[in-house]
Amino acid sequence: MPDNAPKSVRSEPARSTGRRARPAPLLLLVMALGAIVLTAGVVVLLRLSLPQLTPLPVLRQDGVLALQDGPSGLGWSLAAPTAPKGEAIVLQPDLFIEDPDMLESTAARTAFITAQTRIAAMLAQAGNEELLLTGPGGESHKVAVLPQTPLSALPGVFWVQLLAGSSTLIVAAVLLLLRPGGADQGAGRQGLAGFGLAGLGVAGSAFSAAIYSTRSLFIPPDLLEWLTLVNQLGTFGFGVGMIWLFSQYPRRLMPLWPVFALAGFSVLYEMAGRSGLVDYELVRVQTLVGVMFLLILALVAAQHRATRGRPADRAALLWLGLSVILGSGIFVLLVALPAALDRPALMSQGMAFIPLAAIYIGTALALARWRLFDLDRWALRLFLYLGVVALIAAVDALLLLLVSLSTPVSLVSSMALVGLIYLPLRDRVIDRWLARRQPDLATLHAGAVSVALQLDSPARTAAWRALMQRLFRPLEISTLSVDTPVGPALEEEGLALLVPGPAGAAPLRLTWAETGRRLFDQGDLRLVRQLADLAATTAQDRAALETALASERRRIARDLHDDVGSRLLSSLHSRDEDQRKDFLIEALADLRQIATGLAGREVTLSALLGEMRAESRTRAEALGRRLVWPAGRADDAEHLVLPYDLLRNFTALHREALSNALHHGGDGPIEVATDWDGARLTHRLTNPQGTASPRPATNRGQGLANMAARVAAMGGSLTSGPDAGRFIVMADLPLPLPDMGGAGATANRLASAS
Repeated sequence: MPDNAPKSVRSEPARSTGRRARPAPLLLLVMALGAIVLTAGVVVLLRLSLPQLTPLPVLRQDGVLALQDGPSGLGWSLAAPTAPKGEAIVLQPDLFIEDPDMLESTAARTAFITAQTRIAAMLAQAGNEELLLTGPGGESHKVAVLPQTPLSALPGVFWVQLLAGSSTLIVAAVLLLLRPGGADQGAGRQGLAGFGLAGLGVAGSAFSAAIYSTRSLFIPPDLLEWLTLVNQLGTFGFGVGMIWLFSQYPRRLMPLWPVFALAGFSVLYEMAGRSGLVDYELVRVQTLVGVMFLLILALVAAQHRATRGRPADRAALLWLGLSVILGSGIFVLLVALPAALDRPALMSQGMAFIPLAAIYIGTALALARWRLFDLDRWALRLFLYLGVVALIAAVDALLLLLVSLSTPVSLVSSMALVGLIYLPLRDRVIDRWLARRQPDLATLHAGAVSVALQLDSPARTAAWRALMQRLFRPLEISTLSVDTPVGPALEEEGLALLVPGPAGAAPLRLTWAETGRRLFDQGDLRLVRQLADLAATTAQDRAALETALASERRRIARDLHDDVGSRLLSSLHSRDEDQRKDFLIEALADLRQIATGLAGREVTLSALLGEMRAESRTRAEALGRRLVWPAGRADDAEHLVLPYDLLRNFTALHREALSNALHHGGDGPIEVATDWDGARLTHRLTNPQGTASPRPATNRGQGLANMAARVAAMGGSLTSGPDAGRFIVMADLPLPLPDMGGAGATANRLASAS
């Protein structure tokens, strides 16, 4: 009620309307479940109240009566022990039929009721103690009579029917009472009243049949009349309810008065047959059941046409049609049709309630619109797979009738025809009609990568939108806010699909897949999730690559500025010609190393030592100095690839130490020793101590402090100082360096292998 309504109206709604508030749906459901349990209990008590006769003959499939582990044939009779011989009741096969309404004529039904009346008198004469059963060969058997049936003696088919009836009532109660919007609101618009009537019909038929179809030969005639009446009216109620449902749901096809007229005609039809006003053969239950089944098929076809362009309604209709046609079809073909043709039923009537209950559960799922996005594909596939069973049976029957082959030969022939014709056609239909065309994997990968490689969020959103349009062809794509947290999800029963925005793209909402011809389903969810993950991973890889490239650019700029630039400036301002040449040689060597790093060429430890040894000897000889650098174990490391940072720092460290020795050391040889034990590299440079101290650290990267900083960056240690008239610089480095990544990881593996 609107907030601006008068206070008197808002505060006293019951007084203004004169109606009580409706109980909560959950309370109504509890009450309904209680009524169902109570009804099932009454059914059990009624069945237990029937007398139990044992042992009795059973009716075989060939129509012959047989006693377990005893004689078989016709001519069985039942009598009270003290009754004259002429009062014995001859047991006919009709007395053992599950449903007396399956009898083919009025005379047969009258004979059945007369026999039940005579058995009742016989039980009263015998005092419900013992009867005498005479076999076809004249042998006698005593039949124990229990006034009530023990609970343990109830057959399994009784419980099957009781469970089928109870389950339909429970499903109806749950759907009608807990369905969003309430049962009252949706009953007229969506045919829920018809659904409820169908549930009551199934339950009434199952409960009544459970009592009389499992009797031990005898049932009181009056009780039988009432039970069979409830059974037939329940059967008609199920048919009328389903016709009511399909006339209104998913689309309204016609007004309700024809449905009400059919319900009234069904009652008159039943009364006419029971009263004897019309010949029983003309008003058989099975005839009207067959007509109702044809009407249901016609309404399903009409609904299929009416739901064109409405994928959600079409999916619900497919599930409804599948449930009703298969379940009703099994009952009609295996129970009702054989009875109408005066043939024995192909299935026990009690077991036939299983497909009827399955119909109702499937119908409830469709009305609740549960997972409609998958129902259409499940329904179509189930139709195809059941088709092969029907085709095998049809081919087998055709061969038996037309070719008169033996059963094994006809079965083999039908299997061959199915294998050669049906199965290939079925696979072709599945591939062409049902198997959704999947985009090429390369196309999917290219589309996701294209989204991740766009420069900014608007460009990524446009690329992501274009990819979704190519994949699903929705009628509408809505762009949500970039900050909206969205995961892949189905909305509106599969009419809409929420798509997250990967790699900075905006999330999207797609509606009406394939231009409105289908619903979005779980396969679409998986595809979107995979594409989003692929795009996000690509974006992360791109970010990592950009970070690495930026780091590489900074490293190159630093090396050019700190090393090459400083040496070129030093050579430009140096007044010493020899020193200027020295700076130029070092600058060229630095440029060569930087170019090597940019080209990605691998430099091993042995190759680096060879270059450093040649360069150092040239520099020493240019100044008239002698360099002693013998080969050691480090020169044998031909497979140890050095990381670029280690290469640059180690080279710069050696050059700085050599420059100090050349320009500030005393006369005499300069000794260099490099050793490697597989885990650590030791580099030692010794020169005679001069009179001048080493140059202090400057902005050009010179001096002992700069060398110590480089060694620390490599995770090593540096010791330097005079020792017995000589100046020693020694660096101890872990080689290969830990956590270097890239080339450092390669160096680690090669070092371990060597």
